Amino acid sequence: MNTAQVKKIMEKYCKAWENQDSQLILECFTKNGVYQESPLARPYRGHKAIKKFWDTEIGKNTKNIRFSLKKCFVSKDEKTGFCEWECKNQYKKEKHHMVGIAILTLKGSKISYLNEYWNTRIQG
Repeated sequence: MNTAQVKKIMEKYCKAWENQDSQLILECFTKNGVYQESPLARPYRGHKAIKKFWDTEIGKNTKNIRFSLKKCFVSKDEKTGFCEWECKNQYKKEKHHMVGIAILTLKGSKISYLNEYWNTRIQG
C-alpha cells in the first residue's frame, strides 16, 4: 500500500458521501469489507450491512454534504493507511461540522477495513 492508493480510494469515498451514492460506497469496499463508523459503534460487515447503514444514515438522514479529504499517510510497514477528513452537512435538522481520521487497510484497490475517529460540532 502507498499514499497514492490510499488517497485514490478515499477520494472515491468522499465522492460517495457527497453524492449520497450507496453503489459508489460499495465499490470502495471489498465484498466482505468492514466499515467501523466510529470506534464505539458496532461494525458493519459486508456489502449488505454497509448499504443498509449508508442508505439510512447518509441517503435518508443527511443532506447538503460537503466532504473534503486532507492529508493521507501510510504506516512504515505499508499495511495501514491514515487520512484526515472534514465534512459539513445537515444531519436530520441540525447543521454539523465534522473532522476525523480514517484508518484503513486495503485488499488490492479496495478497502477491507475502515475505522473512523471523528468529532462533530453542531452549528447554531
